[in-house]
Amino acid sequence: MNFIWPWALVLLVLVPLLVWVYLRGLRRPAQAAAIHPDLALLALARGRSHPLRRHLPPALYLGAVGLALLAVSRPQAAVPLPDDRTAIMLVMDVSRSMRAQDIEPSRFVAAQQAARAFVKSLPAGTRVGLASFSGSSLLNSPPTTRHADVLAAIDGLTMGFSTAVGDGLIEGLNALPQSDRTPGQSQSQRPTAAIVLLSDGRSNSGVDPLEAATQVKATGVRVYTVGLGTTGESLRSSRWNPPGRSLDAETLRQIATTTGGRYYEAKSASELSAIYREMGRSLAWSVEWREISGLVGALAGLLLLGSLGASERFTRRLQ
Repeated sequence: MNFIWPWALVLLVLVPLLVWVYLRGLRRPAQAAAIHPDLALLALARGRSHPLRRHLPPALYLGAVGLALLAVSRPQAAVPLPDDRTAIMLVMDVSRSMRAQDIEPSRFVAAQQAARAFVKSLPAGTRVGLASFSGSSLLNSPPTTRHADVLAAIDGLTMGFSTAVGDGLIEGLNALPQSDRTPGQSQSQRPTAAIVLLSDGRSNSGVDPLEAATQVKATGVRVYTVGLGTTGESLRSSRWNPPGRSLDAETLRQIATTTGGRYYEAKSASELSAIYREMGRSLAWSVEWREISGLVGALAGLLLLGSLGASERFTRRLQ
């Protein structure tokens, strides 16, 4: 939490001062005495002692005073807001190795499910598109705010032979409008265009992935790479992942590092879904500081009303 007028926080010293005054008042002896002929009847009229009820009204009042004084300092809170400037290209590996079932029900189905959840989680104004690659690349859906079109494209993905990671990367870059590219942006700047690249294997055809990453870097677009699958010996010799087709985590990591993105690795469907959720929050939403003085003041008012209500309810003895 930030404060526009932090100097006003000094007013909060009034709260412990009020607490001291209240406690001092509790310890002050009575200044007058009254004689009553029937002490038993007087005790019955007083009712049972409830320390919590006795102290609740002043506690609520002190809370109201504290929040009111806090509101004077004009506090700010970080609020997530959808960023309609964002354009995201999903680039998915659809090579035959995606049939491997080390990730249930299969790598391909898990990737489809995670991609669908990712698209559904995006704000309505976010542009998202889909490209796929095996031995060659294909633009399945250009960036659009019609998310239903992208969901249909995800459902229509088909698999092929070989893996051309570099071609898929260039396909995703070319699909992004020129206006979304910001050459020369610093690493600290939030990108308005990004590529999310998922692959489960090693590139064995097409453009060299690192050369493609260099081309992407020149446009200011960042690439977030996801390595999908396990790397056990039994898997590397399986039908759909022969020797030499194991996950090339190092290349995917270099692609992300070159372009200013980040590398993720998923070894289960749940990990993949969590990765896509995290990227959805970081790419499609921006965090802005907004003043919340009104909200804090409203809470102070509610506590004050609660204090008055509790005082009326718990301090009356005769009905």
